[in-house]
Amino acid sequence: MYDSRIQYAMKNFIRDDYFLPMQNQYKLEETAECGKSCLNVIIDGTNICVEKYDNQKRCAFLREEKSFGMQKCIDHFILKKENDVWNLYMIEMKSSVGYNTWSNIKYKLRSSYLNIRALCEFLGITLGDVYAYTTYEKEMFEKPKDTADVKIHVPLLGEKATSYKDDEWDKGIIKVEIDEILEFSHTAVKMERNSEKILEGELCI
Repeated sequence: MYDSRIQYAMKNFIRDDYFLPMQNQYKLEETAECGKSCLNVIIDGTNICVEKYDNQKRCAFLREEKSFGMQKCIDHFILKKENDVWNLYMIEMKSSVGYNTWSNIKYKLRSSYLNIRALCEFLGITLGDVYAYTTYEKEMFEKPKDTADVKIHVPLLGEKATSYKDDEWDKGIIKVEIDEILEFSHTAVKMERNSEKILEGELCI
């Protein structure tokens, strides 16, 4: 059960049906024809879940130019209460992951993280640790020189070149920039294709 402050916010500040009814198990889906996925999430304790976050309204004051990536958004997220804070679990669903998709995921995580922080203010909760998850079937980190968008691999002047695979994917982290560099724990969730060609997997939080 949510405390009175959260219940007040949900009743007076937030759109109806923005959050799923609280459960200990969620079936989160990606329904796009190009890559259908279904992730069974098992979670213990008080939590708040938003599915299909990329279809929900978010902060309307953000820049709309594609170059800034502030309109990009992850698929789902869950906030889980841990003592006096709420840990954030951000979930992005992909059929395959490579250099170009990883760059796109970084933008999605950055924009979503900042939007969710704003949402937490309305809910009256304090954000704790942040965890990122990517569901996938195939890992396709080809060499940077073979990708279509080479510029995403060029380091800023004076900075060390980063290999998304070696320095982030393989190490279980993902880095996003908001002037400073934020480093989030990242877990790759391998999915299997069922008889209906839908990717399926499970995640325990």
